[in-house]
Amino acid sequence: MGGGMSIEMWLADREEVGVASELQRKVFDELREEPVLAGATLYVDVSGRAVTLSGTVRTYPEKLAAGRAARRVAGVRDVRNDVAVVLPAPQQRSDDDLVFLANCVIGSDVLAPGGEIAFTIASGWVTLTGAVDRYADRQAVEGAVQRLVGVRGVTNRITVRPGSTPANTKTLVLEVLRRSPLLQGDRIRVEVRGGSAMLRGRVRSLAARDEAVAVAAAAPGVAWVRDHLKIAS
Repeated sequence: MGGGMSIEMWLADREEVGVASELQRKVFDELREEPVLAGATLYVDVSGRAVTLSGTVRTYPEKLAAGRAARRVAGVRDVRNDVAVVLPAPQQRSDDDLVFLANCVIGSDVLAPGGEIAFTIASGWVTLTGAVDRYADRQAVEGAVQRLVGVRGVTNRITVRPGSTPANTKTLVLEVLRRSPLLQGDRIRVEVRGGSAMLRGRVRSLAARDEAVAVAAAAPGVAWVRDHLKIAS
């Protein structure tokens, strides 16, 4: 296969060959189209409509890219990303080095709020804690650290402070959802309660669900997003 990528597919249950084999092939094709995965060794297991990814990649962003690729495939209802990050020797960092780098990147990223953010790092795995005012701020901090060389994974335990919610927050959320090209044709209902935006309805893929959560979180007045969206068959 091109670029040195190795992907192996196998079925968990022979009785599910019809749907499972089709989804496997689609996930395989999606992974193969990801340039960053050229040197990865990946395995794709499908049971029902749930996909499990395993194997190895060289960086944490590559692991995230593999997960996003699988989530783009229509018909996939769940993705478990068990891919291991095996860092090449030049990219290995001590935890102390990563602490220094994480402090620098959080302090210099204009989208990542400082102040009450804290973190610990053990064997390259970053655990984020603290409190922010918006759900989007929580995600921005995670994004700031996950691309650091030497990071093997990130656990985000940052909480969102309750705050005031403008009366038109529901309208604002609906507007940002309608503007997203990825969500055109999807029917999403929104309820807003105390700064929490609850999303219901059906979307075409897990990637569309991720997009809905991300754009709703960026709407003014939203402190948290509760995802109750279902994937269309």
